Amino acid sequence: MPTEIHVPVSETTARPRNWKFCWLLALALLAGTAPAENKPAPPQHPESAGPPAPKPAPAHRERWAAAFHRPVPTSIPDLRAMQDQVRNLVKRLSPAVVEVEVGYGSGSGVVISTDGLVLSAGHVCSRAGRDVRVTFADGKRARGKTLGADADSDTGLIRITDSGPWPCAAMGDLAKTGIGDWVLALGHPGGFDAKRSLVVRLGRIIRLTSDAVQTDCTISPGDSGGPLFDMSGRVIGIHSAISSSLSENLHVPVTEFYTHWDQLLSPKTKPEEKSEAKSETGE
Repeated sequence: MPTEIHVPVSETTARPRNWKFCWLLALALLAGTAPAENKPAPPQHPESAGPPAPKPAPAHRERWAAAFHRPVPTSIPDLRAMQDQVRNLVKRLSPAVVEVEVGYGSGSGVVISTDGLVLSAGHVCSRAGRDVRVTFADGKRARGKTLGADADSDTGLIRITDSGPWPCAAMGDLAKTGIGDWVLALGHPGGFDAKRSLVVRLGRIIRLTSDAVQTDCTISPGDSGGPLFDMSGRVIGIHSAISSSLSENLHVPVTEFYTHWDQLLSPKTKPEEKSEAKSETGE
């Protein structure tokens, strides 16, 4: 608040002889105490780098059909119980599985938040800042941008930029996952096709390491970036590579996304990527 200055006057209200000096002094004091109007205030709340990684949902393995805990189903009731659980999971999860078009290529992805975060493969996203066209299982389309990609782990993250909310699936972990577990591989092999439903494959984990999940689920070109679900409906992997046999395929463990989350949200652009981006925009 400006300092209030009282200039003394005589009882007869006559100004003293040094009145000019008094007014100059008052103006100087006022100027020194007045706030600087053109000086911007420092930010009180710096912007966040992005949303934190979602926490893994609980596995609830006790809710799985009993047949999923055995080496093989042993009866017709076992098969029916497995069929019912798979059917319910597919109905619940399909709305969150999308086709992803980046440039002239297409792959798959899975929405993991109502505001439109999408997990996909790094080789599908390529790099940050690319335009994305997303197609849901019901044919609805949306626009998005790649947020980041890591070539070493083959992880990629996309943001749907159109207004939501969007159907989403829960992320999981590998804490209670093991070799022999049944899994579901969903995706859009060959791209979105309105004449057929989302493609679903049931299989099992045949190898599990810290940086790879291998299953006997058959995946094909176009499935890349699609989700691998456990029998609780949690995303535990992302389709990454087709091996020499279509029945032995590799998936990025969901744990790699937790590890590289900050990097995917705020990627460091390499010099060659900057040059490529400029050449595409004509700059």
